Amino acid sequence: MKKLLLFCEALRNRAGIERMTVELANLLNGDFAITIVTIDPFSREECPYVIDSDIEIVSLNSRFEKSIFSLNLKNIRLLRKVVKSRRPSAIITVATPLVRISALAIIGYGIRNIAWEHFNLYAGSRAGSIYKTISTWLADRTVVLTEADAVDFSKAYARGIISIPNFTSIGENRPSDISAKTLLAVGRHEIQKGFDMLLMAWAKTDAPGWTLRIVGSGSLREKNEAIAREVGVDTRTVFVDAHPGIAEEFQNASCFVLSSRFEGMVVVLLEAKMMGLPCISFDCPNSPREVIRDGIDGVLVPSEDIEALATALTENLNAPRRLAEMGERAREDAMVRYSPDAVKKTWLNLLS
Repeated sequence: MKKLLLFCEALRNRAGIERMTVELANLLNGDFAITIVTIDPFSREECPYVIDSDIEIVSLNSRFEKSIFSLNLKNIRLLRKVVKSRRPSAIITVATPLVRISALAIIGYGIRNIAWEHFNLYAGSRAGSIYKTISTWLADRTVVLTEADAVDFSKAYARGIISIPNFTSIGENRPSDISAKTLLAVGRHEIQKGFDMLLMAWAKTDAPGWTLRIVGSGSLREKNEAIAREVGVDTRTVFVDAHPGIAEEFQNASCFVLSSRFEGMVVVLLEAKMMGLPCISFDCPNSPREVIRDGIDGVLVPSEDIEALATALTENLNAPRRLAEMGERAREDAMVRYSPDAVKKTWLNLLS
């Protein structure tokens, strides 16, 4: 059996990149003998996601030097030892910043290097965007999550770009019956997720009986709770820490809202659709417009337009039949486009 190595920074946080690393490893396990290499220390007990028992985990017990001027020589040397002993046919480098390590660690071994970028080209600093482009020249292929990302990278003279969306197996669970007056948001309390804008829009939303439920942890949790009090929605907003029972959260909601300033292929949006929830979202770069079919299984409003988000919430939360119809269409579409089997075929074609 061919060997495949996934190289990532860490697997101990509840983050989309780490979650998809585990999901992809489990998905390809059996077609390949999988080894996951983390830079940070690792223990299965600390990992919030279930990794197949026969997948090997190797930790470099180091840390990633994020400065673009750092050579990461120690990490290159440690990864090269792992590569030499395992001799995989390919390595998937999770996030383009790590390509500076993997590209040098595999020199001379004839191993294909597939970079896997989870953010759009322009998320972050200009220097970061330039580095993302340069990294594509150090990898054999670079996987991005949306067609819009592929266009942006190609216009910036990146090479070897292919678009493969994220996927989710949450559809194995019973979907929502769209009966509870709960508007659900899920994500980290960080500036990217825009919960500050969501709370301001919620204050302008006229939806009697509805509760906004925000599930997630993060550094801005207390600040967002303060915003809820300031704008007068603390009595109809519930804050919940991140937890593994996300399927139940979807089952107990009737609509999902995404207020992000930017996203890659946001997994929680795929999950919401697959669990039968209509989705109301900012049309932020780059994935919502590719996931949500505006007016069919959800609603897109201009990015960071708080008034437009409030209007869309008011109009749709007061139309239960419309929500149910959009939710049904959302699940049907997600099961076709974002199921594990559909996405696995594309990965296997790339790796072969």
